[in-house]
Amino acid sequence: MVENENKKVTASAVIDLVDQEVRIDKLALDTGGEEIRISFWSGGLLLPQPLVLTENQILDILHQAVHAGVLPRNFIGKLRERIEI
Repeated sequence: MVENENKKVTASAVIDLVDQEVRIDKLALDTGGEEIRISFWSGGLLLPQPLVLTENQILDILHQAVHAGVLPRNFIGKLRERIEI
């Protein structure tokens, strides 16, 4: 687990880009709650710039996040419910 202020990373999914990586982390809060952080890194440092991904990269990181336990297994079903027309 990696500490981040009052938060601890409890699960993580990463995709590698050229000299950079995209991470989705599940963060445990001191209050007992959880948050999800999507971030962009290079050389071990958080990048303060917009995260720009292709559709395939988005699908890849979400797939990994579900399998790594960052997002619940029913995440895709919940997403499908929200975007059904």
